[in-house]
Amino acid sequence: MDDKQIVIIGGGLQGLATANALLDRGESVIILEKEEDIAQAASFANAGILAPSQSMPWNSPSDILKILSGIGKKDSPMALSPRAIPSLFFWGLKFLRNSTNKRFLRISKNCIDLANYSRSLTKEIRVKEGFEYDNTENGLLKIFRSQEALDKSVNISKALNSSSTIDVLDSQGVSLAEPELTTIAHQLVGGIYYPRDEIGDAYKFCKLLEELVRSKGGRILVNTEIKKILIHKGKVNGVITDRAILQTKRVVVAAGSWSHVLLKHVGLKLPVRPVKGYSLTLDTAGLNSKPKLAVVDESIHTAVTPLKNRIRIAGTAEFTGFNDDFHPKRVAYLNNTLKAIYPKLYSQLDLEDGRLWYGFRPMSADGLPFLGKTKLEGLFVNSGQGHLGWTLAMGSAALVADIITNKSPDIDPNPYLARRSL
Repeated sequence: MDDKQIVIIGGGLQGLATANALLDRGESVIILEKEEDIAQAASFANAGILAPSQSMPWNSPSDILKILSGIGKKDSPMALSPRAIPSLFFWGLKFLRNSTNKRFLRISKNCIDLANYSRSLTKEIRVKEGFEYDNTENGLLKIFRSQEALDKSVNISKALNSSSTIDVLDSQGVSLAEPELTTIAHQLVGGIYYPRDEIGDAYKFCKLLEELVRSKGGRILVNTEIKKILIHKGKVNGVITDRAILQTKRVVVAAGSWSHVLLKHVGLKLPVRPVKGYSLTLDTAGLNSKPKLAVVDESIHTAVTPLKNRIRIAGTAEFTGFNDDFHPKRVAYLNNTLKAIYPKLYSQLDLEDGRLWYGFRPMSADGLPFLGKTKLEGLFVNSGQGHLGWTLAMGSAALVADIITNKSPDIDPNPYLARRSL
């Protein structure tokens, strides 16, 4: 192997997008993925929403209260496992430190800047390459059952999205925007419509990126376990896998929630931890009346997204480490959420045929991704996007590729630089 080739560890959204960006900048790349196929972890069945308007971290003061009130509860929108507390202790202290109103607003603005940049790049590649991934640009609708929550969200939206248009709707306006919500309109005080947000199947997007990366000369090896990143005198010297030793001087760790494990072995402490999220996807083929908008119920951190002939209910945040349990209460929670939002649709669906999924979102302690150089020469990182992985993917990849190739970035990379921790 040519040691000038860049090794990218991780074949999800971040790894594939980074590979594509580097290829466009004249680099040669190889992706190493431990699973049998690309995009099998957090990129596989997420909510499917690309929403710059919702690009806020999950450490707002109100979210902290939800997390604490969910200790030991499997039917809470945000749950904290008592067994996971020791492993999350120091990360959690940083998480709490960044939960003040002032820091939350600053971090949210940084997330939104990166999200808007990422959206423009996503559209660019979609148009250029003719990508189709059940994508629509119909916007996003957030619904509210209390006036206080609606007013608060309107104020936050205006403060964080000063350059974007939002439409504040009453309950009748909600029904007009999404007729399938008419059944529950009497339960709602109103909603906010964000016209610039999009939806799309992240896994299908990844498969298209995989084809594009290969067509540009990039290599992708699946079923490849990373044993060790070789470091010699503070510099990257290669990667040991279960198949071979790859000589390289540059490595990008884009392994999602597992990134902090890989970096720990080379003496770096990445404050990124797994936060478990769930989704349920149901077939809507053959139904005459189907939702057209992604709908978010912010009070329970849950989204319902129409993806062509499917509907996906996704959400919840479980701070439980790498726990593979699929608790029945989580499944019931997703079913009940769909029933509460779309009772008529719920009664027409075959729930037994639903496809359940969970993934570990790589959540950073301050709510921002870690991008670019570490203190070890030739070692780069692209991780920590948390629940915003799909929304931030293309922008994160472009910044990392610019940093590696010494190209001047299109937006200020400083808020996201990995060296703030590494």
